[in-house]
Amino acid sequence: MRWIIKCSFFLIAVGACFAQPRDPRDNATPYWHSDGRIFFKSQRDGGGVFSVKSDGKDLQPFIKSSGDNYPPRWTHDETRGVFMTNRDEGDFEIYVVNADRTGQKRLTFNKGHDWDPGWSPNGKNIVFMSSKDGNWEIYKMDRDGSNQVRLTNNTAKDFSPAFSPDGKKILFASDRGGNEDIYTMNADGTGAVALAPAPGFDGTPEWSHDGKKIIFHSRRDGGKAELYVMNADGTNLVRLTNNDFNDVYPVFSPNGKKIAFQSDRDGYRDIFVMNVDGTDQKPLIANRAPASANAENASGTKN
Repeated sequence: MRWIIKCSFFLIAVGACFAQPRDPRDNATPYWHSDGRIFFKSQRDGGGVFSVKSDGKDLQPFIKSSGDNYPPRWTHDETRGVFMTNRDEGDFEIYVVNADRTGQKRLTFNKGHDWDPGWSPNGKNIVFMSSKDGNWEIYKMDRDGSNQVRLTNNTAKDFSPAFSPDGKKILFASDRGGNEDIYTMNADGTGAVALAPAPGFDGTPEWSHDGKKIIFHSRRDGGKAELYVMNADGTNLVRLTNNDFNDVYPVFSPNGKKIAFQSDRDGYRDIFVMNVDGTDQKPLIANRAPASANAENASGTKN
């Protein structure tokens, strides 16, 4: 099943432009594991989720199945991952998987799409966004998929939720103020506060592992999406990238010294890594063949 969707910037922010053409070179949506490996979705070898060392070496398949599968987010002990896929009936649902690739289990069976799952620090809960009630809202459930509780309730779109490292806050993006801005709220859904609001679109926010920083993409300075970092209270905003392409899905490395992100600066989606101050930006994987060569590769001929 293929969705026919008009690609608003909100849909781009949550990765939901499924109708757009897929380039066989695409690597997208990175997420770091504490062992140093970066997990990401890719169109290579028929598509799926792969992992690679932070130096771009030792590329390994992780999830290979029908449908569109996204890389897992890990419990704090890094033994259990949660991810989303549309492998079953076309709607995106949430699954869990062990770090050794075993134990894949479906957790949600909702009408609509369940998206962007992430663990609470103690591993007992999963926060996610869903359209099951007709609008993109944020929900929380137990680790086995039970006790699904709606945390936001408004006519706006609330998306990209993530528990803070201490479990007291949930970071998310929302257009409830007229623009798509970054917010935090208490873990029970109360006390939502906008952080560094500005005209334009902010999205894909992530915490640093110590909870002191938040990184996200934004179009607040016009043009394409760029990466910004700020303190957890919204102060000390710093722009990290500056180019004519879309840089999105930023994530901190476990030691906080590096940032991985997705960019279309080479004409297709690819994963880049840079220092935490934005310097030394370079592609993660040696995947630089021209489009004609990759078109041949997609049809079965090696480059």
